[in-house]
Amino acid sequence: MEEELPPCRHKLSLRLRHSTDPLEGCTEQLGLEPLRQWSVGEPRTSPRADPLPGVWQDSYWTAPLEVMEGETLEESLDRVICWLETHAAYLEPHRQSGGSVEIFVGFFLEAFNAGFSLAPEPMSRFARLGITLDFDVYGADDESHAP
Repeated sequence: MEEELPPCRHKLSLRLRHSTDPLEGCTEQLGLEPLRQWSVGEPRTSPRADPLPGVWQDSYWTAPLEVMEGETLEESLDRVICWLETHAAYLEPHRQSGGSVEIFVGFFLEAFNAGFSLAPEPMSRFARLGITLDFDVYGADDESHAP
């Protein structure tokens, strides 16, 4: 018997940007290792560190966020907002000085159809912290389940 895949899976990452300030302090303040980071004015490079023309026009810092096995997207986002609220004293001045904070959500369909709901309460908690939710939805490779 073939094991049935769940209809979807997801990955999360935290992204901070700033037009003028470097973001080196994010790693220590948030306790996460960045997947990628750069500072405004540094020479541009590809994700593989190959040189690119020009310099970065902003500072950027991103780190993956853990997703627990069997956790729904809604459960992951609820856990993440609880954690981010403990870092509000760091995130608020970052935003007030022109920076941005976002949660990137990669939503991967493993079947033809899947969905999620974002309840008002957790959405308002993200909004209070000024955090953008950025969704990328990736379709299933096999559309044999299409109606």
